[in-house]
Amino acid sequence: MNTQVELNRLNTSDDCKERSCVLAWDGRLDNRNELLLLLKDSLRGDSTSAAIALAAYERWGMNGFVHLIGDWSVVIRDPANRSVVLASDFAGVRALYYCVQAGRVRWSSRLQSLVKETGIPELDDQYAQAFLLFGGCPNRTPYQGIYSVPPGHAVWVSGGETKLHRFWSLPVGDEIRYQDERRYAEQLRALFQEAVSVRLQTELPVLAELSGGLDSSSVVSMASHLIRSGGARATRLTSVSYVWKNSLDEPFIREMESFCGIEGVHVSTQDVPIIAEGQVGHARPEAFQPLRASVASVASTVGAATVLTGQNGDLVMGNWFDDSLQVAASLRRVRVRRACKDALAWSKILRIPVYRVLWRAAQAALPPALTPAAIYTAPDGSYVPRNTETSLAPGLQDRTEAGALFSSAWMQTPPERRRYFYALSLMLELRILQPPEPLQHLDYTHPFAHRPLVELLMAVPPDVLCRPGEPRRLMRSALADLWPARLRARRSKGVFNAPWHEALRPLARNLLNARRLHLVDQGFVDRASVLSRLQRLSAGLDCNEHQLRNIILLELWLRNRAENKPLAAEQNAA
Repeated sequence: MNTQVELNRLNTSDDCKERSCVLAWDGRLDNRNELLLLLKDSLRGDSTSAAIALAAYERWGMNGFVHLIGDWSVVIRDPANRSVVLASDFAGVRALYYCVQAGRVRWSSRLQSLVKETGIPELDDQYAQAFLLFGGCPNRTPYQGIYSVPPGHAVWVSGGETKLHRFWSLPVGDEIRYQDERRYAEQLRALFQEAVSVRLQTELPVLAELSGGLDSSSVVSMASHLIRSGGARATRLTSVSYVWKNSLDEPFIREMESFCGIEGVHVSTQDVPIIAEGQVGHARPEAFQPLRASVASVASTVGAATVLTGQNGDLVMGNWFDDSLQVAASLRRVRVRRACKDALAWSKILRIPVYRVLWRAAQAALPPALTPAAIYTAPDGSYVPRNTETSLAPGLQDRTEAGALFSSAWMQTPPERRRYFYALSLMLELRILQPPEPLQHLDYTHPFAHRPLVELLMAVPPDVLCRPGEPRRLMRSALADLWPARLRARRSKGVFNAPWHEALRPLARNLLNARRLHLVDQGFVDRASVLSRLQRLSAGLDCNEHQLRNIILLELWLRNRAENKPLAAEQNAA
């Protein structure tokens, strides 16, 4: 992984004027051997990952990037077309930012470096509005004129002209159906093992996040198995976990450490909070900064350059409390008896009348133009907030509709699969999987975002992944031997509610006593509404806390930015 920040312009060095060349490469290729065979006539004796990426581009153009499987970003100069091409992998794991000014393009894997180089101070209003609602904004950064390369896209820049080219699309039309369900489990097991294995091809120690849930536990257990069996170059695995008082997860964390025979480091959220006033991100607002800085410190202590996570597991493995829109599949095929049977099963689990399940499924089965998108985009049943207050200033929310910001390609899937594709689309476009600031120097990577694995599970019928009262159904069939008996019997994982409350309440009180609120001054939120919610948060009352977190985070980030406060994390690094 690149540790140096490189800022380049169109007027590059002489050795890159005659033919296309790679100006910057950051990443890991998981299908190197396959690509070496496929492109051997084009590599000119150079087998580096950067050379492979260039050869793919020279042979197939921007569509060639789809052949690169892994976590990567690349910048290529194409003198024949007088252009620069910037591209990012399908999940946007490796950050890449760019800015076009006066016919020149600058880029960097570090946003703060690009901000410093371009001298752009202006806040991007659309980013701020979207952040308040969704925690981010597709393709934008907090700074006007500085953009992130969209996942699965190439950005073509020539002079002052910029074009986006999509080289990877959601597998909306793919579907896999086997008569024998054991084949699904076999494929899942093989691809999950591959997903972990390709991320262990390092001779340095490896650090893995362990939360006590099935996703991170599966990653840790598979990594431990591969290292012990010699199936990976890595020789040592250490886990890192976040714990707090009366945490339901801690016993399962210790159980997994014992089961795998590994050393675990526990970071207490009482000592290191989720969010602190002076640690809310530097280049952009980010929660979990203090905890991520602790993980970086642990990685440094054990000598690890790779951090494995269980992120994206909930989505691809079908961890849904309410996936009752599956009933729409039977309705579409006019299998009324089967639809009624499945609707009854879901109604018992959800404790709602069967006619409501059937009505929602019937609406979902209508053509996309006739179906309210809210049917698919509503939060999972176990996490629906009791109110939907946002405190956004009047008229602001109307200008920040999700439909205007996010792709609607997920609507082209069958209705029973749209919730999966909507969630995946949202996660990718917000680049949720890219490393937070304190971990950008590490290979922060996610086996459950391994593209072949994601593409398989997005094509599996939803009722194979999840059934009434059986979330993660396929996962439990394929990976159960990776968990101790106690974890195998676990149905749900603890959430971060307690640490969030503990960290947010003093911040809410401070904001209530503040003379000014930047978000109010800039017209983003209504003062009376946000103060009322901060008071309720301080008292432990309902206030739509999940969205209020975004308000607090952005407000503190704007305050630190205005005061030009150096972050504690940056001071420590210095």
